[in-house]
This record gives sequence, structure tokens and C-alpha cells, in this order.
Amino acid sequence: MAIDWILTLQEQADFAKQIADDVTQTLEIADLSAAQAARLYRVVEQGAQTFDRIIEEMEQHDDIDDDLTQAAETIADIWTNLSVTTANKLRVMQGLAPIEFPTELTEKERSG
Repeated sequence: MAIDWILTLQEQADFAKQIADDVTQTLEIADLSAAQAARLYRVVEQGAQTFDRIIEEMEQHDDIDDDLTQAAETIADIWTNLSVTTANKLRVMQGLAPIEFPTELTEKERSG
């Protein structure tokens, strides 16, 4: 059975955007506990891992259009940003320094 990559990516983009909205709202809660932040991080990581499996499946097909590959990369970026954002909230709550990515490095990776 052929996979409808357009539909799959549209559904995944909608899901990632909904999770992003939920994460934003949750992280704004003034009395968010470390346990709640940890659960939120785990939920985000599960979503990211699920999307990683979709990307792995896409990579097994040679006939994937470049536009679909770019769309998948955009969705993957959403998950990466959510992961770092939730991890940083948890790290700060634990008294640790947030994760920082050098702008120069990320720009090179995107253009490379």
C-alpha cells in the first residue's frame, strides 16, 4: 500500500502546531511544577521520536519530491525547537543552565 506523503505530512504539521500551542500555554503557567515540566518534555520527545520514524520511512523511498522533503524538515525543526524549549524550562527549574545553540552553527547546517 502506497503512503500518501502529502496527507501524512499535513497531519503531522497540524499535530506539531497543536502541540506547539499547548507547550506555549503550558510553559506560561506561573506555578508549573518540575514534575509537570518533565512530563511535558517526555510528551514532546515522544512526538519527536514518532516523527523521526516517519522521516526514516520517507528516506527509504527514492521517489520523494524535494518539496515533501523540505516540508518534513520544517516539521522536524518544530519538534527540535519544542524539545529544546521544554528541556530548557526543565533545566532552569532544576537550577541548570539552558541549552544554547550557536547561531553560526545552525545557519551553516541549514545551508549545508
